[in-house]
Amino acid sequence: MMSIPGPTLIDLRHSSGADSYSISFIFTARSIGYLIGSLTGGIILDCMKNEEKALIVSSLFVALGAFTIPWCRSLTFLLGTFIVTGFAMGFSNTGSNACCLRIWGKKGAPFLQGLHFAYGLGGFLAPILAAPFLSAHVPLASDLTLLGVHQNLTSTLAANIPQNISDLELQITASETVTIPSITIAYTIIGVLASCATGLFVFVYIFASKDKSTVETKDEENIRDPGLSFTIIVVILACLQTGLISGVEVSFAQMLTSYVVNSAHGLSKVTGSYMTSAYWGSFTITRALSIILAVKISVRSLLIFDLFLAVTSAIVLLTIGTWSVIGLWVGTCLLGIGVASIFPASLSWVEKYININNRIASVFTLVSCILEMTVPLSISIYLGTQPNVLFQFMTSATVSCCVLFTILSIILKRKGEKYISNEPTSAELKDSVPEVKV
Repeated sequence: MMSIPGPTLIDLRHSSGADSYSISFIFTARSIGYLIGSLTGGIILDCMKNEEKALIVSSLFVALGAFTIPWCRSLTFLLGTFIVTGFAMGFSNTGSNACCLRIWGKKGAPFLQGLHFAYGLGGFLAPILAAPFLSAHVPLASDLTLLGVHQNLTSTLAANIPQNISDLELQITASETVTIPSITIAYTIIGVLASCATGLFVFVYIFASKDKSTVETKDEENIRDPGLSFTIIVVILACLQTGLISGVEVSFAQMLTSYVVNSAHGLSKVTGSYMTSAYWGSFTITRALSIILAVKISVRSLLIFDLFLAVTSAIVLLTIGTWSVIGLWVGTCLLGIGVASIFPASLSWVEKYININNRIASVFTLVSCILEMTVPLSISIYLGTQPNVLFQFMTSATVSCCVLFTILSIILKRKGEKYISNEPTSAELKDSVPEVKV
Protein backbone atom coordinates (compact mmCIF):
# COMPACT_ATOMS: atom_id res chain seq x y z
CA MET A 1 0.00 0.00 0.00
CA MET A 2 2.94 2.34 0.49
CA SER A 3 4.53 1.71 -2.90
CA ILE A 4 1.68 0.94 -5.31
CA PRO A 5 0.29 4.52 -5.69
CA GLY A 6 3.48 5.59 -7.52
CA PRO A 7 3.23 3.15 -10.45
CA THR A 8 -0.56 3.59 -10.67
CA LEU A 9 -0.50 7.39 -10.43
CA ILE A 10 -1.46 8.07 -14.07
CA ASP A 11 -4.36 5.62 -13.94
CA LEU A 12 -5.59 7.15 -10.68
CA ARG A 13 -5.48 10.57 -12.35
CA HIS A 14 -7.69 9.33 -15.20
CA SER A 15 -10.16 7.53 -12.94
CA SER A 16 -10.56 10.51 -10.58
CA GLY A 17 -10.68 13.14 -13.32
CA ALA A 18 -7.78 15.12 -11.81
CA ASP A 19 -4.98 16.92 -13.61
CA SER A 20 -1.27 16.07 -13.40
CA TYR A 21 -0.59 18.65 -10.70
CA SER A 22 -3.56 17.90 -8.43
CA ILE A 23 -3.12 14.13 -8.38
CA SER A 24 0.29 14.51 -6.71
CA PHE A 25 -1.51 15.67 -3.56
CA ILE A 26 -2.47 12.06 -2.79
CA PHE A 27 1.04 11.59 -1.38
CA THR A 28 0.64 14.68 0.78
CA ALA A 29 -2.75 13.45 1.98
CA ARG A 30 -1.34 10.04 2.84
CA SER A 31 1.61 11.60 4.67
CA ILE A 32 -0.71 13.78 6.74
CA GLY A 33 -2.77 10.75 7.72
CA TYR A 34 0.39 8.74 8.42
CA LEU A 35 1.78 11.47 10.69
CA ILE A 36 -1.46 11.71 12.65
CA GLY A 37 -1.69 7.92 12.92
CA SER A 38 1.91 7.66 14.14
CA LEU A 39 1.46 10.48 16.65
CA THR A 40 -1.84 9.34 18.16
CA GLY A 41 -1.30 5.61 17.71
CA GLY A 42 1.00 5.25 20.69
CA ILE A 43 -1.35 7.14 23.00
CA ILE A 44 -4.41 5.16 21.91
CA LEU A 45 -2.63 1.80 22.11
CA ASP A 46 -1.30 2.50 25.61
CA CYS A 47 -4.83 3.37 26.77
CA MET A 48 -6.31 0.13 25.42
CA LYS A 49 -6.21 -3.13 27.33
CA ASN A 50 -6.16 -5.24 24.17
CA GLU A 51 -3.79 -3.98 21.48
CA GLU A 52 -5.07 -6.69 19.15
CA LYS A 53 -8.39 -4.85 18.81
CA ALA A 54 -6.62 -1.71 17.56
CA LEU A 55 -4.51 -3.71 15.09
CA ILE A 56 -7.64 -5.47 13.83
CA VAL A 57 -9.32 -2.13 13.13
CA SER A 58 -6.24 -0.54 11.54
CA SER A 59 -5.57 -3.47 9.20
CA LEU A 60 -9.27 -3.54 8.30
CA PHE A 61 -9.14 0.12 7.26
CA VAL A 62 -6.05 -0.57 5.15
CA ALA A 63 -8.03 -3.29 3.38
CA LEU A 64 -11.05 -1.00 2.90
CA GLY A 65 -8.74 1.71 1.53
CA ALA A 66 -7.27 -0.71 -1.02
CA PHE A 67 -10.76 -1.72 -2.18
CA THR A 68 -11.97 1.91 -2.36
CA ILE A 69 -9.09 3.80 -4.01
CA PRO A 70 -9.56 2.62 -7.64
CA TRP A 71 -13.30 3.39 -7.46
CA CYS A 72 -12.87 7.04 -6.43
CA ARG A 73 -14.30 9.21 -9.22
CA SER A 74 -13.48 12.59 -7.66
CA LEU A 75 -10.21 14.00 -6.37
CA THR A 76 -11.80 15.04 -3.06
CA PHE A 77 -13.01 11.51 -2.35
CA LEU A 78 -9.61 10.10 -3.37
CA LEU A 79 -7.71 12.47 -1.06
CA GLY A 80 -10.04 11.63 1.83
CA THR A 81 -9.48 7.92 1.26
CA PHE A 82 -5.70 8.38 1.25
CA ILE A 83 -5.84 10.36 4.52
CA VAL A 84 -7.82 7.60 6.26
CA THR A 85 -5.64 4.85 4.80
CA GLY A 86 -2.45 6.72 5.75
CA PHE A 87 -3.75 7.08 9.31
CA ALA A 88 -4.40 3.32 9.49
CA MET A 89 -0.92 2.52 8.13
CA GLY A 90 0.84 4.85 10.58
CA PHE A 91 -1.22 3.43 13.44
CA SER A 92 -0.49 -0.16 12.39
CA ASN A 93 3.24 0.52 11.94
CA THR A 94 3.54 1.90 15.47
CA GLY A 95 1.53 -0.93 17.02
CA SER A 96 3.28 -3.77 15.19
CA ASN A 97 6.78 -2.60 16.18
CA ALA A 98 5.75 -2.21 19.82
CA CYS A 99 3.97 -5.59 19.88
CA CYS A 100 7.03 -7.43 18.55
CA LEU A 101 9.19 -5.91 21.28
CA ARG A 102 6.56 -6.59 23.96
CA ILE A 103 5.96 -10.21 23.00
CA TRP A 104 9.56 -11.34 22.52
CA GLY A 105 11.52 -8.74 24.51
CA LYS A 106 15.29 -9.26 24.42
CA LYS A 107 14.82 -12.19 22.02
CA GLY A 108 12.85 -10.09 19.55
CA ALA A 109 15.65 -9.06 17.16
CA PRO A 110 14.99 -11.74 14.48
CA PHE A 111 11.23 -11.22 14.73
CA LEU A 112 11.61 -7.47 14.31
CA GLN A 113 13.91 -8.05 11.34
CA GLY A 114 11.24 -10.36 9.90
CA LEU A 115 8.59 -7.68 10.32
CA HIS A 116 10.65 -5.12 8.43
CA PHE A 117 11.61 -7.71 5.80
CA ALA A 118 7.89 -8.19 5.10
CA TYR A 119 7.58 -4.41 4.68
CA GLY A 120 10.46 -4.33 2.19
CA LEU A 121 9.12 -7.38 0.35
CA GLY A 122 5.73 -5.72 -0.08
CA GLY A 123 7.37 -2.55 -1.38
CA PHE A 124 9.38 -4.58 -3.87
CA LEU A 125 6.48 -6.74 -5.11
CA ALA A 126 3.74 -4.08 -5.36
CA PRO A 127 5.08 -2.39 -8.55
CA ILE A 128 5.52 -5.83 -10.12
CA LEU A 129 1.94 -6.68 -9.19
CA ALA A 130 0.66 -3.42 -10.68
CA ALA A 131 2.64 -3.63 -13.94
CA PRO A 132 0.28 -5.97 -15.89
CA PHE A 133 -2.70 -3.74 -15.10
CA LEU A 134 -1.29 -0.31 -15.99
CA SER A 135 -2.72 1.80 -18.83
CA ALA A 136 -5.32 -0.81 -19.72
CA HIS A 137 -9.07 -0.79 -19.24
CA VAL A 138 -11.89 -3.27 -18.97
CA PRO A 139 -14.78 -2.00 -21.17
CA LEU A 140 -18.32 -2.17 -19.94
CA ALA A 141 -21.41 -2.65 -22.05
CA SER A 142 -22.29 0.47 -23.99
CA ASP A 143 -25.85 0.54 -22.67
CA LEU A 144 -25.79 1.90 -19.10
CA THR A 145 -28.28 3.35 -16.72
CA LEU A 146 -26.65 6.38 -15.11
CA LEU A 147 -28.67 8.15 -12.39
CA GLY A 148 -31.86 6.56 -13.73
CA VAL A 149 -31.35 7.74 -17.33
CA HIS A 150 -30.93 4.99 -19.96
CA GLN A 151 -28.25 6.00 -22.43
CA ASN A 152 -26.79 4.29 -25.46
CA LEU A 153 -23.27 5.71 -25.49
CA THR A 154 -22.37 4.46 -28.95
CA SER A 155 -25.35 6.14 -30.60
CA THR A 156 -24.86 9.31 -28.57
CA LEU A 157 -21.22 9.56 -29.57
CA ALA A 158 -22.06 8.86 -33.22
CA ALA A 159 -24.58 11.69 -33.24
CA ASN A 160 -22.17 14.25 -31.80
CA ILE A 161 -18.92 13.61 -33.70
CA PRO A 162 -17.98 14.36 -37.29
CA GLN A 163 -18.87 11.66 -39.82
CA ASN A 164 -15.34 11.46 -41.21
CA ILE A 165 -14.03 9.74 -38.06
CA SER A 166 -13.47 6.06 -38.65
CA ASP A 167 -15.33 3.30 -36.87
CA LEU A 168 -12.14 2.36 -35.07
CA GLU A 169 -11.81 5.82 -33.55
CA LEU A 170 -15.46 5.66 -32.51
CA GLN A 171 -14.89 2.37 -30.71
CA ILE A 172 -11.80 3.71 -28.93
CA THR A 173 -13.68 6.82 -27.83
CA ALA A 174 -16.59 4.81 -26.51
CA SER A 175 -14.26 2.38 -24.75
CA GLU A 176 -12.31 5.18 -23.05
CA THR A 177 -15.51 6.99 -22.00
CA VAL A 178 -17.10 4.14 -20.08
CA THR A 179 -14.42 1.95 -18.52
CA ILE A 180 -13.29 0.39 -15.30
CA PRO A 181 -9.56 0.92 -14.67
CA SER A 182 -7.84 -2.45 -14.67
CA ILE A 183 -5.70 -1.30 -11.73
CA THR A 184 -8.83 -2.17 -9.76
CA ILE A 185 -7.64 -5.78 -9.98
CA ALA A 186 -4.23 -4.93 -8.47
CA TYR A 187 -5.77 -2.93 -5.61
CA THR A 188 -8.33 -5.70 -5.03
CA ILE A 189 -5.53 -8.26 -4.63
CA ILE A 190 -3.88 -6.03 -2.03
CA GLY A 191 -7.24 -5.56 -0.31
CA VAL A 192 -7.72 -9.33 -0.11
CA LEU A 193 -4.24 -9.77 1.40
CA ALA A 194 -4.95 -7.02 3.95
CA SER A 195 -8.25 -8.73 4.79
CA CYS A 196 -6.34 -11.97 5.44
CA ALA A 197 -4.06 -10.06 7.82
CA THR A 198 -7.16 -8.73 9.60
CA GLY A 199 -8.47 -12.27 9.96
CA LEU A 200 -5.16 -13.42 11.46
CA PHE A 201 -5.27 -10.61 14.02
CA VAL A 202 -8.81 -11.74 14.93
CA PHE A 203 -7.45 -15.28 15.40
CA VAL A 204 -4.70 -13.98 17.71
CA TYR A 205 -7.20 -11.93 19.71
CA ILE A 206 -9.54 -14.88 20.24
CA PHE A 207 -7.06 -17.66 20.97
CA ALA A 208 -3.80 -16.07 22.18
CA SER A 209 -4.69 -13.01 24.27
CA LYS A 210 -5.66 -15.04 27.38
CA ASP A 211 -2.07 -15.87 28.29
CA LYS A 212 -0.73 -12.35 27.77
CA SER A 213 -1.18 -11.03 31.32
CA THR A 214 0.63 -14.00 32.90
CA VAL A 215 3.61 -13.68 30.55
CA GLU A 216 3.86 -9.92 31.04
CA THR A 217 3.79 -10.24 34.84
CA LYS A 218 6.57 -12.83 34.77
CA ASP A 219 8.73 -10.67 32.50
CA GLU A 220 8.20 -7.46 34.48
CA GLU A 221 9.61 -9.11 37.58
CA ASN A 222 12.99 -9.51 35.82
CA ILE A 223 13.23 -5.96 34.41
CA ARG A 224 14.58 -2.95 36.23
CA ASP A 225 13.45 0.61 35.64
CA PRO A 226 16.11 2.46 33.59
CA GLY A 227 14.90 5.89 34.72
CA LEU A 228 13.07 8.69 32.91
CA SER A 229 16.05 10.95 32.13
CA PHE A 230 18.09 8.05 30.77
CA THR A 231 15.14 6.91 28.64
CA ILE A 232 14.64 10.40 27.19
CA ILE A 233 18.32 10.75 26.22
CA VAL A 234 18.41 7.31 24.59
CA VAL A 235 15.16 7.91 22.70
CA ILE A 236 16.37 11.26 21.32
CA LEU A 237 19.70 9.85 20.10
CA ALA A 238 18.16 6.65 18.72
CA CYS A 239 15.36 8.57 16.97
CA LEU A 240 17.91 10.80 15.26
CA GLN A 241 19.85 7.74 14.12
CA THR A 242 16.84 5.84 12.76
CA GLY A 243 15.32 9.01 11.32
CA LEU A 244 18.45 9.83 9.33
CA ILE A 245 18.61 6.28 7.99
CA SER A 246 14.95 6.47 6.96
CA GLY A 247 15.70 9.73 5.17
CA VAL A 248 18.60 8.04 3.36
CA GLU A 249 16.43 5.06 2.33
CA VAL A 250 13.60 7.12 0.87
CA SER A 251 15.66 9.97 -0.60
CA PHE A 252 18.02 7.72 -2.49
CA ALA A 253 15.21 5.59 -3.92
CA GLN A 254 13.17 8.61 -5.01
CA MET A 255 16.02 10.73 -6.36
CA LEU A 256 18.31 8.17 -8.00
CA THR A 257 16.60 8.28 -11.41
CA SER A 258 16.64 12.08 -11.43
CA TYR A 259 20.33 12.02 -10.52
CA VAL A 260 21.43 9.71 -13.34
CA VAL A 261 19.53 11.88 -15.86
CA ASN A 262 20.73 15.28 -14.60
CA SER A 263 24.29 14.33 -13.67
CA ALA A 264 27.35 14.18 -15.89
CA HIS A 265 26.55 10.54 -16.67
CA GLY A 266 23.52 11.63 -18.72
CA LEU A 267 21.89 8.20 -18.48
CA SER A 268 18.30 7.44 -19.47
CA LYS A 269 15.29 7.15 -17.19
CA VAL A 270 15.12 3.45 -17.95
CA THR A 271 18.65 2.94 -16.63
CA GLY A 272 17.75 4.95 -13.54
CA SER A 273 14.71 2.74 -13.03
CA TYR A 274 16.87 -0.39 -13.25
CA MET A 275 19.30 1.07 -10.72
CA THR A 276 16.42 1.81 -8.36
CA SER A 277 15.22 -1.78 -8.73
CA ALA A 278 18.74 -3.02 -7.96
CA TYR A 279 18.75 -0.87 -4.82
CA TRP A 280 15.40 -2.23 -3.59
CA GLY A 281 16.39 -5.76 -4.55
CA SER A 282 19.60 -5.68 -2.48
CA PHE A 283 17.65 -3.94 0.30
CA THR A 284 14.99 -6.67 0.45
CA ILE A 285 17.43 -9.61 0.19
CA THR A 286 19.55 -8.16 3.00
CA ARG A 287 16.52 -7.79 5.26
CA ALA A 288 15.76 -11.47 4.70
CA LEU A 289 19.35 -12.44 5.56
CA SER A 290 19.24 -10.18 8.65
CA ILE A 291 16.64 -12.49 10.19
CA ILE A 292 19.27 -15.23 10.31
CA LEU A 293 22.10 -12.89 11.28
CA ALA A 294 20.08 -11.52 14.20
CA VAL A 295 19.99 -15.07 15.62
CA LYS A 296 23.67 -15.81 15.06
CA ILE A 297 25.33 -12.53 16.10
CA SER A 298 24.57 -9.71 18.53
CA VAL A 299 22.47 -6.78 17.38
CA ARG A 300 25.28 -4.37 18.20
CA SER A 301 27.70 -6.28 15.95
CA LEU A 302 25.10 -6.25 13.17
CA LEU A 303 24.73 -2.48 13.55
CA ILE A 304 28.49 -1.94 13.38
CA PHE A 305 28.68 -3.92 10.13
CA ASP A 306 25.65 -2.09 8.65
CA LEU A 307 26.93 1.39 9.49
CA PHE A 308 30.42 0.61 8.18
CA LEU A 309 28.96 -0.63 4.90
CA ALA A 310 26.59 2.35 4.65
CA VAL A 311 29.41 4.88 5.10
CA THR A 312 31.63 2.99 2.66
CA SER A 313 28.93 2.89 -0.02
CA ALA A 314 28.16 6.60 0.44
CA ILE A 315 31.84 7.48 -0.01
CA VAL A 316 32.04 5.26 -3.11
CA LEU A 317 29.04 7.07 -4.58
CA LEU A 318 30.45 10.51 -3.73
CA THR A 319 33.88 9.78 -5.22
CA ILE A 320 33.90 7.00 -7.83
CA GLY A 321 30.17 7.11 -8.54
CA THR A 322 30.28 10.68 -9.85
CA TRP A 323 32.45 9.72 -12.84
CA SER A 324 32.13 5.92 -13.19
CA VAL A 325 28.89 4.14 -14.08
CA ILE A 326 30.25 0.89 -12.63
CA GLY A 327 31.03 2.71 -9.39
CA LEU A 328 27.47 4.04 -9.41
CA TRP A 329 26.03 0.53 -9.73
CA VAL A 330 28.32 -0.87 -7.02
CA GLY A 331 27.63 1.98 -4.60
CA THR A 332 23.89 1.67 -5.18
CA CYS A 333 23.82 -2.05 -4.34
CA LEU A 334 26.13 -1.61 -1.33
CA LEU A 335 23.95 1.18 0.06
CA GLY A 336 20.87 -1.03 -0.17
CA ILE A 337 22.73 -3.73 1.76
CA GLY A 338 24.07 -1.30 4.35
CA VAL A 339 20.90 0.56 5.34
CA ALA A 340 18.47 -2.38 5.10
CA SER A 341 18.53 -3.64 8.69
CA ILE A 342 19.64 -0.54 10.62
CA PHE A 343 16.16 0.60 11.69
CA PRO A 344 14.93 -2.71 13.18
CA ALA A 345 18.38 -3.50 14.60
CA SER A 346 18.45 -0.10 16.35
CA LEU A 347 15.05 -0.74 17.93
CA SER A 348 16.15 -4.20 19.13
CA TRP A 349 19.39 -2.77 20.49
CA VAL A 350 17.95 0.05 22.58
CA GLU A 351 15.09 -2.19 23.78
CA LYS A 352 17.64 -4.06 25.89
CA TYR A 353 18.22 -0.88 27.91
CA ILE A 354 14.90 1.02 27.94
CA ASN A 355 11.22 0.07 28.00
CA ILE A 356 9.79 0.76 24.53
CA ASN A 357 6.05 1.14 24.96
CA ASN A 358 3.58 2.20 22.28
CA ARG A 359 4.18 5.91 22.87
CA ILE A 360 7.94 5.59 22.44
CA ALA A 361 7.42 3.42 19.35
CA SER A 362 5.18 6.14 17.92
CA VAL A 363 7.98 8.70 18.44
CA PHE A 364 10.37 6.54 16.39
CA THR A 365 7.79 6.23 13.62
CA LEU A 366 6.93 9.94 13.74
CA VAL A 367 10.53 11.18 13.50
CA SER A 368 11.29 8.80 10.63
CA CYS A 369 8.14 9.87 8.80
CA ILE A 370 8.99 13.58 9.15
CA LEU A 371 12.50 13.08 7.76
CA GLU A 372 11.17 10.86 4.97
CA MET A 373 8.97 13.79 3.92
CA THR A 374 11.34 16.72 4.37
CA VAL A 375 14.69 15.31 3.20
CA PRO A 376 13.62 14.39 -0.36
CA LEU A 377 11.93 17.76 -0.71
CA SER A 378 15.09 19.59 0.38
CA ILE A 379 17.30 17.56 -1.96
CA SER A 380 14.97 18.03 -4.94
CA ILE A 381 15.45 21.81 -4.76
CA TYR A 382 19.14 21.51 -5.67
CA LEU A 383 19.13 18.24 -7.63
CA GLY A 384 18.54 19.86 -11.02
CA THR A 385 21.54 22.21 -10.82
CA GLN A 386 23.77 20.36 -8.33
CA PRO A 387 23.11 16.62 -8.73
CA ASN A 388 25.95 15.59 -6.41
CA VAL A 389 24.05 17.05 -3.46
CA LEU A 390 22.30 13.66 -3.23
CA PHE A 391 25.54 11.81 -2.49
CA GLN A 392 26.79 14.60 -0.23
CA PHE A 393 23.71 14.13 1.93
CA MET A 394 24.15 10.34 1.92
CA THR A 395 27.72 10.70 3.19
CA SER A 396 26.95 13.29 5.86
CA ALA A 397 23.87 11.37 7.09
CA THR A 398 25.64 8.00 7.39
CA VAL A 399 28.67 9.56 9.12
CA SER A 400 26.30 11.32 11.54
CA CYS A 401 24.65 7.97 12.28
CA CYS A 402 28.06 6.51 13.15
CA VAL A 403 28.70 9.39 15.56
CA LEU A 404 25.27 8.91 17.18
CA PHE A 405 25.90 5.17 17.45
CA THR A 406 29.24 5.77 19.20
CA ILE A 407 27.66 8.13 21.72
CA LEU A 408 24.81 5.69 22.35
CA SER A 409 27.25 2.81 22.83
CA ILE A 410 29.11 4.70 25.55
CA ILE A 411 25.91 5.71 27.36
CA LEU A 412 24.30 2.28 27.18
CA LYS A 413 27.43 0.42 28.23
CA ARG A 414 27.77 2.52 31.38
CA LYS A 415 24.12 2.02 32.31
CA GLY A 416 23.88 -1.72 31.64
CA GLU A 417 20.97 -3.77 30.33
CA LYS A 418 17.54 -3.56 31.96
CA TYR A 419 17.13 -7.35 32.07
CA ILE A 420 18.03 -8.95 35.39
CA SER A 421 19.29 -12.48 35.01
CA ASN A 422 17.86 -15.14 37.29
CA GLU A 423 21.09 -17.12 37.04
CA PRO A 424 23.62 -16.50 39.83
CA THR A 425 26.71 -14.51 38.94
CA SER A 426 30.24 -15.80 39.37
CA ALA A 427 30.62 -13.76 42.56
CA GLU A 428 27.42 -15.25 43.98
CA LEU A 429 28.57 -18.75 43.11
CA LYS A 430 31.86 -18.11 44.87
CA ASP A 431 30.10 -16.93 48.02
CA SER A 432 27.77 -19.94 48.02
CA VAL A 433 30.61 -22.52 47.95
CA PRO A 434 31.77 -23.37 51.48
CA GLU A 435 35.40 -22.61 52.15
CA VAL A 436 37.44 -25.71 52.94
CA LYS A 437 40.49 -25.25 55.16
CA VAL A 438 43.37 -27.70 54.83
